[in-house]
Amino acid sequence: MGKTFKYLFIAIIVGASLFISKPAYSFAGYDFDYIGFQIEQDTLKRTFDYYNEVTGTNEILEKSTNSKNTSSKATIKKAKITFKSNSDSRGLDYFVNRYPANQREQARTYFKTIQDGFPQVAKSLGIPTNDLSTGMAALVAGAYMAYNNVSLNDDYMKPLQKQFKEAFESVSDYDKMSDSDKKYLYDQMVILGMTLTLTEYENQQNPNSKTTADLRKAGKDILEGMFGVDASNIKITSSGLSI
Repeated sequence: MGKTFKYLFIAIIVGASLFISKPAYSFAGYDFDYIGFQIEQDTLKRTFDYYNEVTGTNEILEKSTNSKNTSSKATIKKAKITFKSNSDSRGLDYFVNRYPANQREQARTYFKTIQDGFPQVAKSLGIPTNDLSTGMAALVAGAYMAYNNVSLNDDYMKPLQKQFKEAFESVSDYDKMSDSDKKYLYDQMVILGMTLTLTEYENQQNPNSKTTADLRKAGKDILEGMFGVDASNIKITSSGLSI
């Protein structure tokens, strides 16, 4: 995701000024416990477990070629994973409130710039906004880049988002979520995923061993928390995600 995110990164430097000039400092404020919270709620984890059961594959998000499984999958009512835009700010507030009171205004400027810039990024990548599968794709891509200290090609994102769309739509619990709750989850995934991506990009331009180590740990925690396998076994290519 080099070119698209490079342009957004430049915009954020202008919008957030000195806050982005210390990527390790801004990165250090994150609390990744919300991933654990979502896993405790079991919805995201069951997204992948149920997908595997339906497709009959041991590889999360890999399409099955088994005709019987394909037939079974066709009978499943698809959950609604999109939402109407609303004013819920809990996702943004979650990250801002991780900072001391005297730093929150600056933190809000930084995270809000990321949040407001994401629709342009999504449009450039050909993926929808206000869709939980897009939020998940942004989070997983950011974690993957942070863990591996690499950049991803822009054209990897659309296949990745489509895989998550199919997986998310197979879990009926998403129908029980309000638009506000969906936006809350979506905003958290987008903000965290984009921040990992941007911090990784900045670290590639100005390498710092501590930032590299922090990014790797954060990426590892997220990937392993989501998929339940060693992060080194997870690959993202032009075909999407495989384990």
